[in-house]
Amino acid sequence: MFYDNFKAACKRKGTNMTVVLSELGYSTSSTGSWKAGSFPRLDIAINIANHLEISLDELVYGINNAPSRTRKNEQVIDQEWVDIISHIPPERQQICKDFLRTHIIEK
Repeated sequence: MFYDNFKAACKRKGTNMTVVLSELGYSTSSTGSWKAGSFPRLDIAINIANHLEISLDELVYGINNAPSRTRKNEQVIDQEWVDIISHIPPERQQICKDFLRTHIIEK
């Protein structure tokens, strides 16, 4: 539930929901409906996640429940590959691509 995930993220960051919402310029009046199970607008959720320096998935699904795989072109891509590739410095990307291409086994 969004409310619980938001509350837990705040606790991990050493703050609370009231402070975060105030720092972002939002009213705290919506927290009651979030606690009852509703979700905020997407732009608000994104701003909260960015403010807490967490992913939107973590805020929506919880720290250990975020989807670990993504779909792209109908193929499931292992999240570990996505993480590895996203951390390759731009100046090293071409050499990594060339290396992988030379090690592909074509069927």
